[in-house]
Amino acid sequence: MSLYPNPTAGPVAGEEPVQKANQACMSCRKQKRKCDKALPACALCSRMNRHCDYSDSIPAPTHEDFNALRNKLMELEGRLNGRAAVMGQPTSFPTPSSSLSGPDGLGPQAPGFSPPQEAPWQNIQNRFPAIAFLDAESFTYGQVSVPKPPIDIPLDVLELLGDGPSVQATLIEYFSTIHKTFPIVSQKRLTQNMSNPLWEAGPDLALLFLCMKLAISKPQDGIESSQNLVYMAAKRFVALMEATGMVTLVVLQANLLVTLYEYGQAIYPAAWMSAGWCVRYGNLCGINEFKEAAQVLGRPQTWIDQEERRRTWWGVLVIDRIVSIGSQTHIMTSQEPNEGDPLPVDDAAWDEGEMGHAYQRSVGGDVTDTVAPFPRLCQAYIMLGKVFMNHKADNSPDTSKFSQASQLYLEISVLARKITEEAAQAADYLSFAAPMALTFSALCTICEVYSCPTSADISKTPEAAAMQVQALDGLKTVSRSIVDFAEKVNLATQHPQDLDRVSPLVMDALYSAAANNAWLVRENGDENSQMALESLRHCLRRLGARWRNAAEYLRILEAQEFTYAVGTAGSA
Repeated sequence: MSLYPNPTAGPVAGEEPVQKANQACMSCRKQKRKCDKALPACALCSRMNRHCDYSDSIPAPTHEDFNALRNKLMELEGRLNGRAAVMGQPTSFPTPSSSLSGPDGLGPQAPGFSPPQEAPWQNIQNRFPAIAFLDAESFTYGQVSVPKPPIDIPLDVLELLGDGPSVQATLIEYFSTIHKTFPIVSQKRLTQNMSNPLWEAGPDLALLFLCMKLAISKPQDGIESSQNLVYMAAKRFVALMEATGMVTLVVLQANLLVTLYEYGQAIYPAAWMSAGWCVRYGNLCGINEFKEAAQVLGRPQTWIDQEERRRTWWGVLVIDRIVSIGSQTHIMTSQEPNEGDPLPVDDAAWDEGEMGHAYQRSVGGDVTDTVAPFPRLCQAYIMLGKVFMNHKADNSPDTSKFSQASQLYLEISVLARKITEEAAQAADYLSFAAPMALTFSALCTICEVYSCPTSADISKTPEAAAMQVQALDGLKTVSRSIVDFAEKVNLATQHPQDLDRVSPLVMDALYSAAANNAWLVRENGDENSQMALESLRHCLRRLGARWRNAAEYLRILEAQEFTYAVGTAGSA
């Protein structure tokens, strides 16, 4: 016998017939269940021990109703999310169910799903004049104009940027951190434009603001930096700009910040590819004043415009070189600056827009002349380029090649000592950290190749053997200097927020010194080298909280040590 009455059974003999309502009860109607319409309560409501309502009004949704709706949304979003992943579509918009979480929410946040972002990519039209590439001379002298394509700012970008105060907060943090070591954007021009009520901001400026937010963003535990929502939105936005033929200096600056982020967070091969993109785009803009190019941007209108273009191009060169320093596969081009080409002006004059205080120095000037941190970074770039050229001079006689390397080591050492003196006297030691570290990287790079020549090379000429001794001594000397540099960086970053002012360009030098000291420890068990190695590891570990490339370098050191320990144990 059933424990529950059968709603379809007829009345039992001798019993009065059950009275029926004119319509199904509210609960059955909402759940789309068959109702027996029994009065005073239907069988289902009686079984569930709940109030049975036959009224026509619709009651307010209950907590249970919201949970049921949310579960259905999560199921639907899961299906759509799987479909979007198969189709390679972006997923960054918040969903209705995710918005239910929070202080008044009903549970943990559901996985986010983003509907396909088709709107920005619909009806894309690229009207960029091909003559700029097919016949640059005719393009320039014919004064062919480049139309600015109409682009709607993607919704996810607007959402990530937030309101006006949020954008302003991003700018304040950017100019107080990233800008101090990589000053390519004119704060003066940007401030003046934003205060002008007649000025209209375009999509390229929204991209720049987004990339500024990306540059100041910090790694999150458990989330790959390549999965950063701001990063993915920036990459899509850059691709949209490229697809529509948008060519502005602001777009280049934005993607340069993307490349800096990719290098700092060790996102490869993206950093390598983005650096090459910036070189090509800079050529397209015509800001590579060292060589002829199509002047797509036209002539600069003011001194600030001219200096901003120059600084942006120097930024392109520096980033392109640093992203490949570890692989030593830098692609040498004909765009190396000449001796008479100008360096960036003084950083303070640049920030203030004071042309009268902007003394211009050239690439071939005396490196002992006092200059600001960013021109120093450019000088370190020049030195590193000379090192790469020396290494690639395979057809040079050994005597000539080694002599050039020795002279180059002395020149770089002079620059390193000068920057060290300037950093010690500066109010902010970290402002000189990037040029100092890149100079140390150049010294390590010039020595590393000659410190480990093959046996055939050593026996072939006495110059090779002598150069090996000199290179080993040079590595030990520069490694000691880098250890001192690491200790000063630690002292200058006592608080977690201080790490935001450290440039990611310093990591290669720290790793090079650590690898050299680890080698010395393995060779002779030197106690001083072991202490130096621990100091460098400590510095990389701290910086790894801000820049993941430091953590990657540290992981490489640990892997090398493990491999050596296993090999030693196996040979015992």
